Amino acid sequence: MFLLILPENEIRFHGIFLFFLINIFLSVAAWAQDEYFIIEKVITGNQIKYSSGDRITFRIKGDDHFRTDHIIALNDTAIEFHYYQLGYDEIDAVKLKGKRFTGFDFRQVGAYMQIAGVGYIAIDIFNKTLVQGSSFEFEKAVWITGAAIFAGGTFLKLFAPKKIRIGRKYRIRYLNFKDY
Repeated sequence: MFLLILPENEIRFHGIFLFFLINIFLSVAAWAQDEYFIIEKVITGNQIKYSSGDRITFRIKGDDHFRTDHIIALNDTAIEFHYYQLGYDEIDAVKLKGKRFTGFDFRQVGAYMQIAGVGYIAIDIFNKTLVQGSSFEFEKAVWITGAAIFAGGTFLKLFAPKKIRIGRKYRIRYLNFKDY
């Protein structure tokens, strides 16, 4: 085994150099995106951030259906897509597929709870039949507990917001960090 022994000041120099090099590489991604379109919940201040290149699903005021498109560019009054431009005041609702507000994600926790409820019952059946070697018995407490966990997860998934309407509770803001 080859062991390289460096003087202590050289090790310190290499560590500092590596630290600055990693910071520069990580900072480039932050500097590249300096225009944001933010949907903000007014009371809590939670935000969903969109920038150029992101995919957004939205509904225009007066329409019945949602449209999905890639954001090409942003400016202070509108979003630019491939073939048209849409003002911020024309957006009625936005679907939250693939995006979430900062904080607790009810849909994801609900899915985990559904898996845990079914898994709890499956593990009990596996333990009774294969590990202990006894025949299958219906245990009421295990099935009630597993069903309650599954139902709680389903409740969280069903009542988590899938789309938001722009208006009283939610507003759209444009942030430009080029000027700062």
